[in-house]
Parts: sequence; C-alpha cells; structure tokens
Amino acid sequence: MCFYCTLKIFKTFGVVVIFKILMALLVILIIWQRGNLCATIAKVFYARGKSAVWKKWFSAAKKLGGMSFNNKITHAYLMLKEGELEEANKLFALLTMEQPDERQKLLLKGSYALVFWKRGEVKTAIEMLEEVAESAPNTSVYGSLGYMYVYNGKLSKALEFNLRAYEYNDSDAIIVDNLAYTYYKMGELEKAKEYYEKLIGLAPTFPEAYYGFGRVLVEMGEVSKGIEMTKRALGSSFSFLTMVSKEEIQNYLKDIEKTV
Repeated sequence: MCFYCTLKIFKTFGVVVIFKILMALLVILIIWQRGNLCATIAKVFYARGKSAVWKKWFSAAKKLGGMSFNNKITHAYLMLKEGELEEANKLFALLTMEQPDERQKLLLKGSYALVFWKRGEVKTAIEMLEEVAESAPNTSVYGSLGYMYVYNGKLSKALEFNLRAYEYNDSDAIIVDNLAYTYYKMGELEKAKEYYEKLIGLAPTFPEAYYGFGRVLVEMGEVSKGIEMTKRALGSSFSFLTMVSKEEIQNYLKDIEKTV
C-alpha cells in the first residue's frame, strides 16, 4: 500500500476517533452539569414569563442533582417572588445545612432574610441584612436593607444608609428608588422629585417607582402628570415582593381623579 493511501486511512480513522472522544467528553460534561443545565433553561423560561415551565425545569434540576449553590439560591428566591413562601423557606433552610463557606453563607443570608421579612419577622430580617452589609456589601443587599429601613419607619437611619448605598451604586433603580422614597417620607418633596426623575430615566420595571413619583407630583400640584405617572405603575411587573398592590394604586387613582 502506498504511503499516501496509508496516511489517508490514518487521517480518516483519526478524525473518527477524535470525534468519538469529543462526543464522550460532551456526554460526561452534560451528566456532570445536568442540574446546572436544567437550571439555566429554567432561568431562560423565567425571563420569558413562563411560570409553569421554569418551575418544572428547576424541579428537574433538583431531582437530577448537581445544581450549584448559587443556582439553588436562585431557585429559592424565584419561588419566593412567586409567593411560594413556605416552599422558599424550605429550600433556603436546606441550603443552610449544606455547610456553605463564608462567602456562600453571606450570599444565602442576604436572600433568606426576605423570607423572614415576608413572614413579619422584620427585626430578624434587618439583623441578617445588616450582618451581610457589614461583611460583604453589594448592590442587592443595599437595596433590600434600604427599603426595609424606610418601610419600617426608621427614616433617619434610612436616609444615612440609602445615601451610602447611592454612593456605592447610583445607577441601580432600587437604590435610587429607596433614596427618593426616603426623602418623600421625610416630607422633602423637591429632593424626592429630583431622585425620582433620575429613577424614571433608568426605566425601572417595578411599580413602586412610578407610584411613588406619581404621589410626589400630585402633592406638588402637578396632578395631571401625577395621575399619568401613577397609571404607568399599573403596567409594571408585580410580584410577591412588591411593596404595593394593584388594588392600592387603583384606589389611589380613583380618589385623585375625583378631585380633578
């Protein structure tokens, strides 16, 4: 057999062998990352608003195993946003038993605190978030603790903290909203308006932003603009973690429109 024929046969079989090796590695990777792959698909469906579908994919990820600690936290958090309080509590509680490292403990505590808040255990929730904010401050914790302070009536503390949060990240919509709302609750409407205007420029997707700015405008005498802004709140995304209900906004609009 000539040299070139031998080389051609070797190349052909060599490609086949390499292909088989690559396929085997791909299968191993899929098996190893099976839980995370399902979790990734679940998050894609969540982003598309497919509630029933993303829950099934996370359920599959849980059964298959191999899901990362971060994805498990995401699963629990999304269940909480859906109003599945007890299921979220169960998932978070199970995570505390996995012997997480210090970084993971703080990450977990920052999200788990929201369960205690929704159960009315505000003091516990605040203490948990304060620990995280002290040890590993991040945008999410600044946002959560900031609104807990203001909604709990701790206005002086809320202002100090939310100003610090704003210095940390002045482009996060929740942080800007917290600061604007703090000024509103303190009766400083001009300052509140200033930050609400910046907030609207960030195109927030949560109703508190538009409802809060709407009330500021109404109280400053810009009633028509306030009504229009408040109506925008009704088209925003509501969840179990939303601080205001559609019914509250609708009732506010009815009361204001009667005065026009």
